[in-house]
Amino acid sequence: MNKLSVLSVGFALGVTLALMSMFCALAFAIWPDATLDFFGAVTHGLDLSAVRSTAPMRAGRLVYGVLGLGVVGLVAGVVYASIYNVVATGRR
Repeated sequence: MNKLSVLSVGFALGVTLALMSMFCALAFAIWPDATLDFFGAVTHGLDLSAVRSTAPMRAGRLVYGVLGLGVVGLVAGVVYASIYNVVATGRR
């Protein structure tokens, strides 16, 4: 079984989560009610309507969220690839 490049997987997941965060912010800016309705359905019916009035979108918050999810993705990808490499090596 081939080993995964730990940093490549971490980078790929970090970029993926950062892009998804940007697309989510764009969707919320264009269709706020539909976006909240979608995520309410994803979270099993939670009423997220209060989010629209209590957490207005600002550039600083957007950048903070995108960078934060990018870092979380990087760390999660590194951990995933590291565990995968250990498990894959141990199966021989």
